[in-house]
Amino acid sequence: MNRLHRFDVLCAWFREHMHAQQFRIRTIDDYIFELSFFRRWLEQNSDIADIDDAQPSLLHEYAASLYSRELATGSINHKLAVLKSFFDALYEHNKLYLDFGRHISLPRLPRRLPKNILSEEEMSRVFVYLESTSAYLRVTTRPQAVKLRDHALVEFLYSTGVRKNELVSCMLQDVNFADGLVHIQGKGGKQRVVPVGATSLAVLRRYLHDARPLLAPKTIANVFVNMRGAPMGKMAVLDAVKRAVAGAGINRNITAHALRHCSATHMLNHGADIRYVQEFLGHASVSTTQVYTHVSIAKLKQTHARYHPREQDNFGQ
Repeated sequence: MNRLHRFDVLCAWFREHMHAQQFRIRTIDDYIFELSFFRRWLEQNSDIADIDDAQPSLLHEYAASLYSRELATGSINHKLAVLKSFFDALYEHNKLYLDFGRHISLPRLPRRLPKNILSEEEMSRVFVYLESTSAYLRVTTRPQAVKLRDHALVEFLYSTGVRKNELVSCMLQDVNFADGLVHIQGKGGKQRVVPVGATSLAVLRRYLHDARPLLAPKTIANVFVNMRGAPMGKMAVLDAVKRAVAGAGINRNITAHALRHCSATHMLNHGADIRYVQEFLGHASVSTTQVYTHVSIAKLKQTHARYHPREQDNFGQ
């Protein structure tokens, strides 16, 4: 039997596990690559026959080897985070009887401030432009339908703070108009429920009623569709955001992800608790998420209505 054969078997299991958890294909391939990097290190720097013979000290040596190579902190963090996810999953599913994951410490990453954040005044200009192009529009053609769709899309991105991947995968049944909530399929298969403001819902309702039937057949379940009636792709979302920003006379390279940063930054500026914003965005670590699990949906809705600037009368002033 080949050396580290069981390690290879466990890697194959982990790949299937990630597929079941609905990880993105690119993420799965990246994780498996990092595990193959660790496997090569084991072959070259240890004499263990297989992973069952490993001890926590071996993981400390691996981490030390990464630091000795003077890799970037982000690279070290990523390699160790993949390894931790791997061992956590193995331990949780009784594939290994030692909890190796708890022996892996991740380096603290430096905080990076988001670039190209629009001010509230600039966001107000964007919405003034969108309203001017669609508020009184009688939608009878597909180009007119796209204008109303773009308005609904930008409102939705800013109100919910979702990623563009989450937006393009949002289905009609995910939106709860009665409760003002949307069910989001997040990164790594993680799910969350996010409030949608009344302003965004009103534009979204009009888009679904007046514009979307001109664009897509009833068999398409995605909320946002392109002019050909297919689900919108990520580049189409980016183009819609760029059209809105350019139409408002703002000459800056603003992406769909920038609207996510804008949503969070503007709520914090208005006094929102950072714990709510992290729950709202769905990007907290597992340990951090545990702190926020007591935040109820009712509290999320209440805080969103109170602190999201688009829900306030003095927006942009």
